[in-house]
Amino acid sequence: MKLWRHIGAAPGGWATLPAIATVCCLGACTTATDIGTVHATPLADALALSKPVQDQAYVIAPTDDLTVRFYFNPQLDEDLRVRPDGKISLSLVGELTAAGKAPAALSDEITASYARYLAKPKAVVLVRRFANDRAFVAGEVYRPGLIDMNMGRETALQSIASAGGVTDNATLADVVVVRRVPDRDQPLVLEVNLLHVLDGTHPDEDIALLPNDLVYVPRSGAAATNLALKQYFWNNLNLSNSAGFTGVKTVP
Repeated sequence: MKLWRHIGAAPGGWATLPAIATVCCLGACTTATDIGTVHATPLADALALSKPVQDQAYVIAPTDDLTVRFYFNPQLDEDLRVRPDGKISLSLVGELTAAGKAPAALSDEITASYARYLAKPKAVVLVRRFANDRAFVAGEVYRPGLIDMNMGRETALQSIASAGGVTDNATLADVVVVRRVPDRDQPLVLEVNLLHVLDGTHPDEDIALLPNDLVYVPRSGAAATNLALKQYFWNNLNLSNSAGFTGVKTVP
């Protein structure tokens, strides 16, 4: 790798860069991405381990939004949110634990509780909003943060699009997905090459996300090199804003 031997030292002028060998070493030692080596589970194995999560029946979680409807007593219908402690409060019967139960099981419990007061207590619980139906996107995207999946499941590539797309510093070749599955103390780490999705060679790598997945888009090796060089110049050569530093260009 060669480097231009000049940096901007003043408006309209250039200064020769000292210690060029040291800077070249910095560039050569940079990892392929900003996170280095990823010890990922093979994709096929990770998807097999994730299948129980995909197949399991839904259970109510704290902060889910519910509707309780009474077929023969609509005046008692209620819209409510499951409290952080997992409970709900209903007219006449008071508090019931909702979190950790399937909607059908909670429906039966509410029906039994109201049987003391109503001749026809039949109730049904509907989940209007799933609190855990979300994923997180971080790294080199324009709008990192939470992705709401209540409107439907998203794939890794769709979640990145929902986060505003990737920055100029990103690489889609080594996207990491961190996933927690039942009966495992440690999360699964999946690595997918979304460039293979875009060019059509391996569209199966655009995996469907599960609730609470974390998608991380790493910085590319070239961007990491640029950042390392910039830090070297500013931290070791004591360049200031008045120096007119404009950057370093690498050429093969």
